[in-house]
Amino acid sequence: MNIPLTKEILNFTESAKNEITISRFDHSLRVAELAYELSIIHNYEYPLDAYLAGILHDFTKQKTNNYHIDVFTKHQFEYQELPVNAFHAFSAYFVIQDRFNFTKRDVLNAIRSHTLGKENMGLLEKILYVSDFLGSEFALRSDEFTGWVENTKKNLYYGMYLKSSKTIQDLTEKQLPIHTNTISVYNFSVNKLVANHSIS
Repeated sequence: MNIPLTKEILNFTESAKNEITISRFDHSLRVAELAYELSIIHNYEYPLDAYLAGILHDFTKQKTNNYHIDVFTKHQFEYQELPVNAFHAFSAYFVIQDRFNFTKRDVLNAIRSHTLGKENMGLLEKILYVSDFLGSEFALRSDEFTGWVENTKKNLYYGMYLKSSKTIQDLTEKQLPIHTNTISVYNFSVNKLVANHSIS
């Protein structure tokens, strides 16, 4: 895919590369490309911002729990009800603003929501949420990957249903609690698909 990357995006790409492992960075590149493509298909006005959100979404993914908690404490952010595996989405939201004086609200909100999702997500939040799943090793290894991508291109709610349902299934199998945001995304996306006769 030929994406007209700006100097800003190239600079952020180099910064992200220095924060995470090669395999995690490869994931970020896949997510960025998927987000860019889905933003065009689903009429998001700023596809390069979607690409940038993909590049930056895991910026603090491989930091320690103490690192995340220090960020939360600095910003007086209540994190106690968050699952640990979602810490990075919220810490990245703060760190990217602090370190780069970054102010693009759509991108920041998408980064914050990409793991748990939430009710009433904006378009870029939805795009990054589903791109994160489709760009995962789990999705790539699945025999259903091509169909998942094609169905998400047709209907973004399908991708939201897919990620939230797979997350719920995984957490149930591991006997782990399910965050209310994930349940909200699942219910919202299923209702949208039923209303559109996309599932019965």
